Amino acid sequence: VPYDLYQPMIFQGEEMSIGIRGFTVGYDFYAPERSVCFHHYATGANAKVRNKVPHFWENGPKYTGTGKKAMQRLLGIVHMNPEIPISDWIHTDEDVYGLGGVRTPEKFYETFGIDVVHKRTQHHLCQFVDKGKMHNDFTPFLRKDGIGIDYDQITYQFTDPMPGVQ
Repeated sequence: VPYDLYQPMIFQGEEMSIGIRGFTVGYDFYAPERSVCFHHYATGANAKVRNKVPHFWENGPKYTGTGKKAMQRLLGIVHMNPEIPISDWIHTDEDVYGLGGVRTPEKFYETFGIDVVHKRTQHHLCQFVDKGKMHNDFTPFLRKDGIGIDYDQITYQFTDPMPGVQ
């Protein structure tokens, strides 16, 4: 799934875009029991050294408004802003950077507790992914060829296992 070249000045959201677009072309996601990679932010003991690195947002004033247009495109392609008319965002090369035809983004949202209309997510998704619960619950839905998960067979919809607890 290629990085969308029409999304300049996007710092938060590109991973989500790639992930959801990947899901729609048929990529299956698996969660290891422990984190295997992470981002080292410039906080605490790292702040002094890491803050010497130029920051992405330092260029923001040069490209005023670009990030907003790019975010409208990002959210439009992955169907996360149904309240915005599709004519309001850029569709250039959407055949390259758009959705696949294997699954819908809506299947992803339904399965993992994301409400794009009310802009809410179910809390505690990590409880489902952590320690192999997702793996164990989805294993019965492996494709007959053993390669990946048949999401057409999954009716599971994640709901917060601890409502009211932040």
